[in-house]
Amino acid sequence: MNRTDVHDSIWKFMQQRLNYNGDELEKFRRDPRWQKILQGLETVINKTIVFEVIKSHGCNVEHAVGDKFFFAAEGYMLAHKGPKKVCPYLMPAMTRMMAIIQERLYEGLDPRPFFYRGHCDDIGLDCGGWGEVLIEASILERNN
Repeated sequence: MNRTDVHDSIWKFMQQRLNYNGDELEKFRRDPRWQKILQGLETVINKTIVFEVIKSHGCNVEHAVGDKFFFAAEGYMLAHKGPKKVCPYLMPAMTRMMAIIQERLYEGLDPRPFFYRGHCDDIGLDCGGWGEVLIEASILERNN
């Protein structure tokens, strides 16, 4: 893969965003993984990943069916669009699915993973925990 496949303006943008010095940028530019990811940036930039609660019982944070958590496909939470509280035991499920969805997007594959549901880390009342929350992922075109 040729380094010229990614426009210089994108490299400069990434240098500023990541606060890289010149040597760090050159190291970043030489890595074929980043070249490939930045080439596919347009397929990712306009997508929003939504995790919706489809089952909830005994959740101490009070997540309810219909709650939605929004993430830019580039990998950050759009916290202002979701619930005011986010349970830390639900985040690992979203993190795992985000990694799969991003990988599929960057590879040019259908981004919806085969396993598109996740479960919070609470083991539920029957197993000694408090409750349980089940989420389902969907991928939407972003309209800001």
